[in-house]
Amino acid sequence: MERIGEVTAVRGEWLEITFCRPADCEKCNACHGGQKQTTLTLKGSARVGDAAIVEMPTGAFMQASMLAYAMPLACLMAGMFLGSALFPHKADLAGGAGAVLGLAISAAALVFTEKKRRANPKWKPRLTRIIPKEGE
Repeated sequence: MERIGEVTAVRGEWLEITFCRPADCEKCNACHGGQKQTTLTLKGSARVGDAAIVEMPTGAFMQASMLAYAMPLACLMAGMFLGSALFPHKADLAGGAGAVLGLAISAAALVFTEKKRRANPKWKPRLTRIIPKEGE
């Protein structure tokens, strides 16, 4: 998946690249709390105002989406059903407690594995190309 952003700041060899949300996302507001822009810092060489093409491998993007959305939901549902099944005389309370516990377990798993994912270059966006600002 490629996105085009604009270099908004240069700090040595680090570029601050700002992306506007795609038109498809205007009504969703699920990511970034409804913000219209998001910023990423990557190593590279460019000037403020240049366009930057950043790539996130599609497979890694899909895996990240699954980890962020599907895994917590699956753990929540599993905890709810397991709690209800283990304590049928208090199924509502046990189901609610199981759901919270399942969600907490998935959050803990994501936190504990985050360092490993950050170290893996497969999970990092890459600056693939700089397009100089017109007239320069």
